[in-house]
Parts: sequence; C-alpha cells; structure tokens
Amino acid sequence: MICKTNIVYSDFSFFFYINLNAQSAPDFTFSTTDETVQQLSDYKGKVLYVSFWASWCKPCLVNFEKYEEMRNQLDEIGVVLLNVNIDAEQYNWETAMVKNNINGVHVRGQELEKLQELYELYSIPSYEIINKEGNFVYLSYDTERNIIEEFKQWVDR
Repeated sequence: MICKTNIVYSDFSFFFYINLNAQSAPDFTFSTTDETVQQLSDYKGKVLYVSFWASWCKPCLVNFEKYEEMRNQLDEIGVVLLNVNIDAEQYNWETAMVKNNINGVHVRGQELEKLQELYELYSIPSYEIINKEGNFVYLSYDTERNIIEEFKQWVDR
C-alpha cells in the first residue's frame, strides 16, 4: 500500500511516498537532454531523489533555488538528483532548465497522463526518494533528524 503524506522539516515541506511494504517505485519512461530514452529502472542500484516539476510551477522553481545547498550535498554523497519535467512542450522545459541553473540529471517525462496517475501527481512540486532496490523510502519523523545522514545510510547500504 502506498500513501502520500506531508513531511515537515524545519522550514521546508515536501511530499514523500511512505514505504509501508517495500513498495516498488513504478517504472516510467523519460527522455534525457540529448533525447535518449531511458526508464527509471535504468537507475536501479542508485539512490534517487526524484523531483517532479514544470516550468510554469513557481513553487518548483523557488524550491530548486531555496534547497540548492541541500541538493548539492546529496549529489556529493552519491544521490542521483533526477529532475523529471512534466511540461507539455519541450521548449518550455529546456528554457526553464537553462534559465534557472537547476543541478542534477534533467529528464522529461513521456506518457504524461500515465506518469501523473502512477505517481499521483495531483499537485507539484512532488518529491520521491527511491532506494537502490527501486523501492520508495521515506525520511524519519524525528524532528532532530539529519537528512543528509539519512541519505548517506541509503547510499552506503
């Protein structure tokens, strides 16, 4: 069973899937900036921090800037920052990506209606954490937690 919940840490609030039974992240197809077609399953064996976003989503763009340092730290420890754009037009995606200098791996979702259904993307931004086995994982509810340390544990497993 998968359900979404709102996890609050300090001044930021993200939606994460709760891993209740080592639920596998649904596979989906996307294209990269060089127009190579890949699937989420191609990243099995890596810890993913998946950001679903669009060029017209102001909170998406604000969060990329606001949490740039945290994202840089995640990248440094080996977490793949997979930025999945859901814009209908490729031009809008490419323009926003360059203009906003967003770090990470940039991809554009294909079959957007299916993707939105699979990941319950009723609103964006939406963020998911996927472990090396391809399962959803979640941050602890401990208010004293260290997010980077939690990610390091997943990377080191």
